[in-house]
Amino acid sequence: MFKHLLVAIDGSHHSLKAAEKAVAMALQFGSRLTLIHVARRFHLPDSLKAYLRDEHIEGEPLYDIDAATRKVIDDVRREALDAGLHAIDVVFKEGRPARSIADYAGAHHVDAIVVGSRGLAEPETFLLGSVSHKVANLAGCTVIIVR
Repeated sequence: MFKHLLVAIDGSHHSLKAAEKAVAMALQFGSRLTLIHVARRFHLPDSLKAYLRDEHIEGEPLYDIDAATRKVIDDVRREALDAGLHAIDVVFKEGRPARSIADYAGAHHVDAIVVGSRGLAEPETFLLGSVSHKVANLAGCTVIIVR
């Protein structure tokens, strides 16, 4: 039924529950599973960019994932492997989470997206709507929201 599942992981409790559900579904349907994390782009003033450049503080691009996030995703991947899944991809994107998730799903023939009902940016959701709600509206495939 689902040949390719995409699960969005931001490190929140709900995204980890979504990952558990996605792993179970992938095992049940023999699906390929892709784990995706989308880092928001931070717009810095030109003066701050110049200061960082002058002080040699540029470092890695902003979408380079911090160690804590990478550990969460590595843990999910390891659990999926331990459960018996072998077709697992990991994708890191930079941008607006809902749009990036939906765009990736469309471009890679994803059959279903699995997301947590709430993520790390909960206070924002009262004003702007949740990422899961936006994904459900933007995606051209089935979206499963896990509580």
